[in-house]
Amino acid sequence: MSFISPRRNMVSYKAVDTVSRVEGASPHSLVLILFDELLLRLDASIRHAHRGEAIPMIQARARASAIVMALEESLDYEKGGELALALARIYREASRRINDAMSPDKVELLMSARQMLAEIAEAWRTIAPK
Repeated sequence: MSFISPRRNMVSYKAVDTVSRVEGASPHSLVLILFDELLLRLDASIRHAHRGEAIPMIQARARASAIVMALEESLDYEKGGELALALARIYREASRRINDAMSPDKVELLMSARQMLAEIAEAWRTIAPK
């Protein structure tokens, strides 16, 4: 008889939930999913930094950084014009702060990046199609 840890079960259920949310989602909803995951990764990184847990902090930070890059790569500069350029600047600055937070004593960089990105996520949520 094998035993699967509760944590492993939770990870499996979370993966199924994410796949379910992504399948059939509109482009707007996909961006919201990215923002949700981004903020979760930043929260985890900040939590680990406060605990002095460098390795898990760096792992969560790396995932957050990858999501910010994906958001920037998804910008449509032709259709988005000045707004796309402004978002690109914000994403680059947030990415710089996330990447510069290489140790738990740099938690303020993660917190400021999270604040910047949370504001965009909230604006994105507000313009969601009904």
